[in-house]
Amino acid sequence: MAITCQCESIANHELFSFLKENDITGHRLRLLLFWGRHPQARFNLNGIARVLDITCFHMRELLRELKSKGIVEEQHCAGGIAHYSLNSGHALSEYIQELANLDWKAIMDLEGEVEREALMA
Repeated sequence: MAITCQCESIANHELFSFLKENDITGHRLRLLLFWGRHPQARFNLNGIARVLDITCFHMRELLRELKSKGIVEEQHCAGGIAHYSLNSGHALSEYIQELANLDWKAIMDLEGEVEREALMA
């Protein structure tokens, strides 16, 4: 099925394709926006879950998904606590940074279009 973005204000169809191919909506989108705004930071699971108001169980699943795609890295400190960060060497980190630079309306338009495409598939 061809990708057709109905959002005329969105110039970058590659960003739309990235979101669609990786099913980046809802909490996934919020998590990537969070990392787009803090690309060099490392956070533990509880901290991220608290900021995004998501249960730790759900956050663990989201982080597992993004780790498997290579978007997020996991490192353990000496005490054994896992810290997560955006994989800045990953090719998709450019899209995440670009996403973080969009205004809220453009982000909502993108998310709505991705959701509509998913329903039509």
